Amino acid sequence: MSKLYDNLNEQMNFELESAYIYATMSVYLDALNMKGMSHFMDEQVKEEMSHAAKFKKFLQETGHGVKYRSLNPGDGKFGSIEEVFKKALAHEKVVTSRIHNLVKEAREEGDQRVLNLLAWFVDEQIEEEDTFSVLSERLERIAGQWNGLYILDKELSAR
Repeated sequence: MSKLYDNLNEQMNFELESAYIYATMSVYLDALNMKGMSHFMDEQVKEEMSHAAKFKKFLQETGHGVKYRSLNPGDGKFGSIEEVFKKALAHEKVVTSRIHNLVKEAREEGDQRVLNLLAWFVDEQIEEEDTFSVLSERLERIAGQWNGLYILDKELSAR
């Protein structure tokens, strides 16, 4: 059981790291004066922090405790706006894979409490991947044209 809970703790740290990754994306987008896209990523940062908080609360409530590790947000360098959103989609696919591995581990352990916690994350990852998949596809179609980027920027400011 301890290994499963250690892996939940690691996922909590990974969610925090995800927040930092999205923060670097926000800074990159802000530097391009894409304020709506930057706002969208700032909201994503808050969401990832709330995900980490769910894991933290669960670990504390089950008496496992919490251990933090160093976080690596990457270098914050991106070649284009499209690349930012493609990297975000790829990152969310990694998160999904990690959540699915935790579900498998919880099933093997027969830990219903963990399965209940993870059910929410399984559903959340469907939404996360869909959001970034749609945005990545739209950015492919926009193909770097500023008029399309500004329209999308305005849309994303409404998040």
